[in-house]
Amino acid sequence: MFLYRLEAKGKGFPDSQVIVFAEDEEKAFAAGEALLEKNALGLITIDEFAIMEKKRPEKGSGYVVEAN
Repeated sequence: MFLYRLEAKGKGFPDSQVIVFAEDEEKAFAAGEALLEKNALGLITIDEFAIMEKKRPEKGSGYVVEAN
């Protein structure tokens, strides 16, 4: 299992950082998309979805996400 920091851009939601815990990249993208859809107020279209960081979770591990 890995901790993924994804960056998403598209229509119907603001540019977003999504952090998920998943077995592999495919499941990370699926979980990230589900989270974006759950938090959106309508239909969304994801134009860009990229893995920015990937790491093994350990005690104290995490990410710093910059606010715009």
